[in-house]
Amino acid sequence: MLTYQEVNGEEVVEFLELLREDARDYLDQTIALMGETWEHFLQIAQQVGKVYGVCQDGQTAGYYWIEERGKELHLHGILVKAAFRGQGIGTLMLEKLRTDYAGRMDAIELGVHDSNVRAIELYERMGFVTVRRVEDVGFKVMQLRI
Repeated sequence: MLTYQEVNGEEVVEFLELLREDARDYLDQTIALMGETWEHFLQIAQQVGKVYGVCQDGQTAGYYWIEERGKELHLHGILVKAAFRGQGIGTLMLEKLRTDYAGRMDAIELGVHDSNVRAIELYERMGFVTVRRVEDVGFKVMQLRI
């Protein structure tokens, strides 16, 4: 069973450092193309939306960062720690978001880098569709109507 709890401070930094490590092929470059620095990105994550820790049997299995934007729930980032991958945790996180926000939001939206094939396959399996591309950073924007 998974439990979800909003996190702050050092746990947000841990999440972003794990995300940075996991996406090292493109995250820093993407942040630079947006005219941002890593330090400012850390500040934004602590001020915009909410970051949740996801625990399995008392251990942090992953995180997600969301922001309500009008009638869309934007998923800034989602991460399942390496030791917990392949257990359906990412699917359960997305299902929870869909359930929690159904009726309140029209869609869940996210950006995913073209090189993140495993994530793209998960999102497509969950029903997300590509709604536009951001060519200069190699991202597709995907949505799930809820």
